[in-house]
Amino acid sequence: MKDTLFLDRDGVINVQIVGGYVRRLEEFVLVNGVLTAMQWLRPKYRRIIVVTNQQCVGKHLCTMEDIDEIHRRMRVVFEENMTPLDAVYCCPHRADRGCGCRKPAVGMALQAKADFPDLDFAESVMVGDSLTDMQFAVNAGIQPVHVGARHPGEYEEISKITPLHYRNLLDFAKNFKV
Repeated sequence: MKDTLFLDRDGVINVQIVGGYVRRLEEFVLVNGVLTAMQWLRPKYRRIIVVTNQQCVGKHLCTMEDIDEIHRRMRVVFEENMTPLDAVYCCPHRADRGCGCRKPAVGMALQAKADFPDLDFAESVMVGDSLTDMQFAVNAGIQPVHVGARHPGEYEEISKITPLHYRNLLDFAKNFKV
């Protein structure tokens, strides 16, 4: 059993809005196969934590209350499917603010460590769909795993960080050896 599975939200758990943000509950749509993936992954990890950048709050496109509502609903859906999340950490700051909690900085990992003192980053995995997710993993000493489409311009950099690439969270759940 691995220690902790860190998951990015947009593009991993829910469908990402290309060129935009999931700002309201009705825009939050799970990626196909996520619930099945979570059922397979939950017994393999001591805890599952979501770490997500949501600069739409910092850009005043929505409120933190809007994001909290989305996260409450996400947690309920996972709990109803017997795959509860242990925590959700969110950075609401804009990318240009230099915030220490915004991925690729490790602030959210440090928050998790404060909440779960026995968390072992070296025995944890970070699944994300972007270069910043992979950089966050490396910066925190967590094993990086890329899922989803390979973003133009990021493919080469991501490939330098990790050879582990899966189509989506379900493909990762089926094929990743814990």
